[in-house]
Amino acid sequence: MKFKTFVITKRKLTAVTLSTVMVISGIVAAKVLAVRSVRVFKASDTVYKDILSEELPDKEEKHISIKNIINRVVGFDAESPETIIEEYSPIFERTTSDEPQTSESEGIEEVQEDNKSDEQNTEQIPQEEPLLPDKTAICTANGLKINNATNFDVDADAMCAEEISLSAGTSEPLVLIVHTHTTECYNGDEMSGETERNTDDTLNVVAVGEEIKAVLAENGINSVHDTTYHDYPSYQGAYSRTLTTIENQLKANPSIKIVLDIHRDAFIYPDGSKLSVSYDDRGEKTAQVMLVVGTNSMGLWHDNWRENLKFAAKIQNAAEIMYPGLMRPINLRTERFNEHMTLGSLIWEVGSNGNSLEEAKRGGREAARAMAAVLNAK
Repeated sequence: MKFKTFVITKRKLTAVTLSTVMVISGIVAAKVLAVRSVRVFKASDTVYKDILSEELPDKEEKHISIKNIINRVVGFDAESPETIIEEYSPIFERTTSDEPQTSESEGIEEVQEDNKSDEQNTEQIPQEEPLLPDKTAICTANGLKINNATNFDVDADAMCAEEISLSAGTSEPLVLIVHTHTTECYNGDEMSGETERNTDDTLNVVAVGEEIKAVLAENGINSVHDTTYHDYPSYQGAYSRTLTTIENQLKANPSIKIVLDIHRDAFIYPDGSKLSVSYDDRGEKTAQVMLVVGTNSMGLWHDNWRENLKFAAKIQNAAEIMYPGLMRPINLRTERFNEHMTLGSLIWEVGSNGNSLEEAKRGGREAARAMAAVLNAK
């Protein structure tokens, strides 16, 4: 059975009807262009718990047309009303074949023609793990990059130098891993059509969360990975549902001090290409990671956001030492994103919809090793 679907990103909502298109005016377009981060609703305090509206990529990267921005705000192409969702597909069935299909047999013939090269490839040179930075190095930052979307005057380097109350050294669960947008997946065969969602936990961000959990365990840090679906079958209200999950887990595991909400970023350019954020790690393409820190800028209680920022700054600094190029700038936001629940709550944006799942797994593992270094250095 075919279902009409559309791209659900952090800047687009499903609750759009055909009648909405008829009332779009120049006022809406002007308002869209007046802000850097595209948002649909601004009326209530609860809305921002439900929407993660990342800033658009650098305007110099690719041209963003007015028509494209308007289409993204209303949730579908105004010139193609058939893209309005009619039924929500539990299997996210593909309705178009615009994306190129990669055959599993591609490249086999070339490999078979060069047996000598194939033999050489079996002898992989072992890659040394980076040396773990000590406490002094972790707390001494110089030039940490931060994209500050708030009016707060913050110095990431100074935050990094401050003490945090978080540390490893307990056999009880210290970390909770959750996913507000659990079905987010990556580019490739695992991408289910236009929805960019997948309910197979081996193909979406849950798989990245498993990698993070494994690395933490290797470093003596016990974690709980809650794989509850918060964005399915309904996308809107995902952050509220995640908050309930966090509250329940903190009651069941009072030893938890750190909550990691693992996402992947997303953006589709007007030409159809997707945002890919990566760096070359010793010959392997690895997805970059962005730490998102929420604040109380919008009036919601979150007086401990600076503690979260200090933790993020230390992770950022340790990662820059261990894996130069892994981290995107810290993103300090006006929204709260459920980060008021602990002194170590962060959103991790691991890669984007233009990255592959394997790239994201590598990025998640490296960021987890950096966090483990921070906690074990304490």
